[in-house]
Amino acid sequence: MRGDLIKIRGAQPTTGKVDPELKFVFWQKMFTGRVDTRICNTHLRTVLPNMDPAPTVQQLRKLIHDELDQLRALRNRIAHHEPTFTRNPASDFVRAQDLIGFRCMHTAAWMATNQQAVALMEGRPS
Repeated sequence: MRGDLIKIRGAQPTTGKVDPELKFVFWQKMFTGRVDTRICNTHLRTVLPNMDPAPTVQQLRKLIHDELDQLRALRNRIAHHEPTFTRNPASDFVRAQDLIGFRCMHTAAWMATNQQAVALMEGRPS
């Protein structure tokens, strides 16, 4: 009986299991117009406090969606072992850092301090 309880508890989804199993496109779809009323209008500026306050929520949501689309395309090319030669890796890096910074400037600064991408980009042949 005790073994059955452990198996049942182990089968319950947790955020530690659910989050990593969500596809990248899931997060991108969280920034489509269909979620404006239920999520973005109310929570976008709270969840991403470091975004420019001047644009509307819809403009910010579209910006995030488009930036995530660029990163998703990069991620997919890498995951499928496709060439990325035509991309600008410095722009991709800045794009990722900006998106992180919208949520937390400390995390964006940590990323900048602990990354090795810039040195690799500077050393790549032109």
